[in-house]
Amino acid sequence: MTTGPTAGAESGGIDRRTLLKTVGGSALAIALAGCTELLEGEQESLENADVPDEPIESGLQTFTEGAPAVLGVQARYGAETAVRRINENGGIAGRNMNLDVVEEGGAHLTNYQQFVDEGKDVTFGPISSSGHAEMVPEIEAQEVINVSTDGTVTTLYEEDFPDVTYSFRFQNHDVMEALAAVMQAVEVLGADSIDTYAGINPGYAFGQDEMDLFSKGIEQVAGAEELHSGFPDLGTDDMSTHITEINSEQPDIVFSSCWGGDATLLLEQGHANGMFDSIELLVGPVLYGSANDMSEDLVDGPIYSGSRNFYWGEPSTDRWSPAADLVDEVQSEYGVVPTAHFMSGYGAVTAWATAAEKAVQLLGRWPEQDELATVLENHGFFTPAGYHTMGADHQGYSNAHFGELTWSDEYDAAALADVNVFSAESVSPPPGEVSADWIGNW
Repeated sequence: MTTGPTAGAESGGIDRRTLLKTVGGSALAIALAGCTELLEGEQESLENADVPDEPIESGLQTFTEGAPAVLGVQARYGAETAVRRINENGGIAGRNMNLDVVEEGGAHLTNYQQFVDEGKDVTFGPISSSGHAEMVPEIEAQEVINVSTDGTVTTLYEEDFPDVTYSFRFQNHDVMEALAAVMQAVEVLGADSIDTYAGINPGYAFGQDEMDLFSKGIEQVAGAEELHSGFPDLGTDDMSTHITEINSEQPDIVFSSCWGGDATLLLEQGHANGMFDSIELLVGPVLYGSANDMSEDLVDGPIYSGSRNFYWGEPSTDRWSPAADLVDEVQSEYGVVPTAHFMSGYGAVTAWATAAEKAVQLLGRWPEQDELATVLENHGFFTPAGYHTMGADHQGYSNAHFGELTWSDEYDAAALADVNVFSAESVSPPPGEVSADWIGNW
């Protein structure tokens, strides 16, 4: 199922004329979209632009250790892959790019300040929503662009920091994931069959935001009643109390935004304690981010997962060659299946890199930070996942994906079946509107 217009999902993913028009014929943009076969005869010269000789210095903070690394390392692989493709295709307006990666941990602000002190031209990350919110005032004070890979709390740019210049976010924000979960649940069970729901979500800003938005959505479309809402600590080793409560209440739906090692733990303890015999459906917007951490027995059951703005099998890889090529490249380089969190890193770098080259084309020289920030607003670009835009509100907008969690013998990894693609317009309000208000008329 596809709802609304889904750019990049037409026959063959995108036709040659549309792609070349959208990326402006830039060799770099086409390479990062994964369509290197289109380069012949299409490259534009940037030889006369006033561009420094030295490499671009960039920094990424992400989780590289512990339970969150199940997700964070994918973001690192994605950013490294984008940088590798940039350098293999002549750099950004001729400038190669270097990338330093540091452990995110709880040092979000310190990491950003260190990058600035080191003279980084741009920074990427973090994963954490709390860390992202902590960083925004400092990013605006230092005036060095940061493109967050994740940090997806909806209120960040809607209410907390609605007027920023240098802070951006690539990944879809929470309302897009929570409402995609609502639409998926309605598709599977039918609105008339959903009377009750419950939630087990991470006990911090991200989990609370996702649960609040899912509650508003499912109550709006199905009039469902909440029976339980639990918030275990991020990185917990025990969710049994919440699972026992679910088994006691037996809601129709359980919603969970658990991610990384927490997602794997939820499935392990849910199966061990019979949770999937007590409910009709589990919907988890980011469960699939832990695909490479799951065993075949864990995906058994009425489990549907989101895959944020990228799923490697949608459109099917025989129709959309950039996605197929990316899967082959990532499996060869890293031995994993790329998840949406791979795309978090890849897309954040691609957003900035394609905007930087566009700015050079416009200005005839390398842009200042404020000039590049202006170009990033309303910037559209392709990745192997399809088409993305960076809104004037500094939010990233892409298609959202949801499908049944299953197992792929071909890739020896968790996969999604019967994937639904939800356009950004169908699961998020227009820029300038508050999501919580918009859902009331959804």
